Amino acid sequence: MKMLHRNKRGWVSASWRLVLTTVICLLAWMQAVAAGSAKMVTDKLDTVKDTIATEVTAIMRTNVLKGSYTTVWRQFEDQAIDAMKAVLPRYVPSLTATNFDAGQTGREKNRLADLALLVDGETIEISIKAARASANPENDMGTFRDHPNRGKLFASSFTVWVRYNDASTNAITCDRVFFDRTWLFVGKSSLVDGVKYRKKDGNMRPKPWAMFDSGESFWKSEEVFEAAVRQSELFRANEIIKEYMDDLSESDQRLLYEKLKAQFEPQPKQKLP
Repeated sequence: MKMLHRNKRGWVSASWRLVLTTVICLLAWMQAVAAGSAKMVTDKLDTVKDTIATEVTAIMRTNVLKGSYTTVWRQFEDQAIDAMKAVLPRYVPSLTATNFDAGQTGREKNRLADLALLVDGETIEISIKAARASANPENDMGTFRDHPNRGKLFASSFTVWVRYNDASTNAITCDRVFFDRTWLFVGKSSLVDGVKYRKKDGNMRPKPWAMFDSGESFWKSEEVFEAAVRQSELFRANEIIKEYMDDLSESDQRLLYEKLKAQFEPQPKQKLP
């Protein structure tokens, strides 16, 4: 009987371990389903982007900032991050405090994303931009060199734009907030059928305020946008080569010549032994 009792106890213990393991796995699965995927969150943000922008605008209009318009963007960035953290969970209920990463308070603007949404092992980037209402924005929107890397790092990229009034140096206030996919805010070049950029560093530039207000974009799809990025990148490279050709040393010019010669002139066929 003792032997049977021990076996029975062992069987019961093993059964409970199986049940406990099943419950833990089920809870983990339910948590993952609740959080959703980065794509699910991205799709939801696309759906409620205008509502989010309206609510963040309402929050930020209650604040009056003092200081220089050249440095006030730091305060607007912190306020926009706080507002987004308050508003987003209302429309994406799966988002909790653990999904937000805003970096360390007081740090310089050198972190990977101003506000990151960490969802199911992936990252959704939310950049924060602030610009004066009295002139079209000219904020940096990422360089051509950095653009492919960001595409690999982030499941999707959004930007919060804070447009502010600065008629009075003692009272700088938020005029309106815009929220959408980052690529929809990029401007169009007047030199080439591609994105707007700064020549010296290849930094992309935004569209004018009038298009922010109307909700228009130069790019009808992300594929069209990516093609426009490549078009401007190639145009800039050609312009830089032409501009600095005469300044190259003779050895650098010869190196360039040899590269071009190998590309455009047929190479002699090697004789078989």
